[in-house]
Amino acid sequence: MKPYRAAVIGCGPMGVGTSNVFPFTYNFAETISKTPQTELVAVVDLDEEKARKASEKWKVPYFTNSRTLFEKMMPDIICCAAGAQANASTIYEASVRGAKGVYCEKPLVLSLKEADELATLESKTKTKFQVNYLRNYDTCHNSVIEYIRSGGIGNLQAVRTTYNGGVMSVFPHTTALLGKLFDKPVSVSAVLSPIANISTRADPNVDGTIRYHFGPYNRDVSVQLLATGRGKAENNTYIYELEFTGSKARISIKENGWRVEYEEMLPSRIFTGFETHPYRVDRIPLELNAEAPREFMLNGLQQLISAIENDTPTNCNLACARDAEEIAHALAISACRNGQSVALPLEDRTHAFENARAGVALLMEQAGIAPK
Repeated sequence: MKPYRAAVIGCGPMGVGTSNVFPFTYNFAETISKTPQTELVAVVDLDEEKARKASEKWKVPYFTNSRTLFEKMMPDIICCAAGAQANASTIYEASVRGAKGVYCEKPLVLSLKEADELATLESKTKTKFQVNYLRNYDTCHNSVIEYIRSGGIGNLQAVRTTYNGGVMSVFPHTTALLGKLFDKPVSVSAVLSPIANISTRADPNVDGTIRYHFGPYNRDVSVQLLATGRGKAENNTYIYELEFTGSKARISIKENGWRVEYEEMLPSRIFTGFETHPYRVDRIPLELNAEAPREFMLNGLQQLISAIENDTPTNCNLACARDAEEIAHALAISACRNGQSVALPLEDRTHAFENARAGVALLMEQAGIAPK
């Protein structure tokens, strides 16, 4: 018998998978089945037909509510892919019943007040929690962060990021990772992007700037964000990149995390004598682990198990996810205020997205703007 019995709550694509178009494991059931220390023992969904089909596919019992699951076969690890509305209740019940770990799909929850309450709970329980912001579990992304913080590219000057649309549904992947690079966010300013998210108009695309404090050099650094996609297969781009510019080098993570480019700051070939410019070099520093396998969720589950066994924090716990999503709240509020700077942390903790895809009308109301 494997040491950890795991169950999946939510039998949609992230929970139990459909056809996988990605070159890596991208659902909880498959992640559990591929991890040597875990065994899938049950699936749960309010829709009995979905639960039954998942049960047949994975050859495990099914339940139509989590309470019955906890009463009949309390798992060691619960993977929740039933949406942000289900995360909070799952976290509370799992911690009360003594689960060893909970791995939630993002976003964590829809209100900052509730996120604060969950982060407080996390500090008082032995249960380990992890939210599925994938880049926080990737070897290459973490190596880049460590390299920059240790001075590998010199004095960090600026960061540029692009994302494929949706300030709440997508961009917190970036802010969760940047939370490992920077010491704290200071403020944001943003405007609504001219590239609308036509897939889900309630989750706006925003362009803007986040100001972070960077501890290694005791100075602030600006991070630029730019939406690049419309959320539809037609007339759409899928560009998710990060670019870190320092006084000695520039590192770019491209193709949604699949490719790394390294450029050294060298004397300019055009403006000789007083300028340096980034020029691409063939040799990428080994410390960046650019060729490491990309298995985000498998790494995530392994890291959760490590946290359980060693009583250490996970790579994206509830507090980390709360902080990442708070920046998304602030960006959307700033955009609805036509670019007004919004200080972090937000003083008003009652802000909440109408749903997992943000809710422009609610954000405008919270920003004090009457709908037209």
